[in-house]
Amino acid sequence: MQYELFSDEDFQNESPFAGRAVCLIGTFRWASKVLQQKLQGLGAEIKQGISRNLHYVVLGKDVPADTEERLWQLALHGFLPKVLNEQDIENIFEGQYSAYAVPEQIHKDLHLTYRHYLSLQFNFEEGGNPLYTKELYLPSDVQTDLYQRLGNQGVYANPQINETTDVIVLSDASLRHLRDGQTDEALRYIEEQYNQSRAQTFRFRLTGESELLAWLRLRELC
Repeated sequence: MQYELFSDEDFQNESPFAGRAVCLIGTFRWASKVLQQKLQGLGAEIKQGISRNLHYVVLGKDVPADTEERLWQLALHGFLPKVLNEQDIENIFEGQYSAYAVPEQIHKDLHLTYRHYLSLQFNFEEGGNPLYTKELYLPSDVQTDLYQRLGNQGVYANPQINETTDVIVLSDASLRHLRDGQTDEALRYIEEQYNQSRAQTFRFRLTGESELLAWLRLRELC
């Protein structure tokens, strides 16, 4: 089956690709040069390799095995290009634009997920007191006696996130929300603090209220 490639002027004024960086990964039903030229005709800047400076990643067939992990590493820090497939490209070629538009300005837009928690989980098994001299953010819905108990272990607890925060504590309720793919006020606060900062990496480690309490109980028995 042949796929007609329309003329550039049909799309240039409305193209979602105008001034946007696009990376093609895998093989496509169109010849590589033809597809690149068509996208460039729609205003796309074709880039090589996945990076935080992309607006779109187009996935075809025979995508390298590490592609999903590379995209996740971007999402981990709040940078995620819009991922398109061959059908999306064909829809755009047919003039369907609104569902595919993204802002020209690339900015952080972190959305915490349970995968963030698993990827950034603090390791309490390092031996000794791995939290000693660390600064922890405690949300308002955790036990209030944690401040004193953490202080007794040489740990500084803070009700706000700032540039000196090392570990973010999630309440059991927030952790349940993450597992269920939901959010809450405490999670949105964490996202906003990072998104509004100048940081380009989400450097914090995460732990849950129950995990922290279990560690404290063991320390207090020593």
